[in-house]
Amino acid sequence: MTTLKTMTESAAELGKEARESIEELGRSANKRLDEARDETGEALHAAASSVRTTGRKGSEAIGNLATGAADKLDATASYVEDHDLRDVAAGLRRFGRRHLTGSLLAAAAIGFLAGSALSRAMHSCGRSSEGA
Repeated sequence: MTTLKTMTESAAELGKEARESIEELGRSANKRLDEARDETGEALHAAASSVRTTGRKGSEAIGNLATGAADKLDATASYVEDHDLRDVAAGLRRFGRRHLTGSLLAAAAIGFLAGSALSRAMHSCGRSSEGA
């Protein structure tokens, strides 16, 4: 009976340690994702600033184009900084619902291309193993 009790306690302790490890892994991954999102936003803001600076040195038409591009980069940077992965997924779902036909056609095209690439890869793997 003592062995069963010891095994139960050991299993409970292992379960607790596993749960804590998984929670720590989740926190760590979330922290890295936030850091990457912040770094991406900063890089996009820097690119926007660079485009504006370069655009000011050129003609007015180029400056207007550069300003427009910089504004788009800034908007993208702000979006990346302000939204996490769940927000992006929700936005894609909303877009897919509003543009159902286009989304279905795009998904079919992507599926076809992925299937074709896999088929070619499998076919070429079959040839290389026959030659070996």
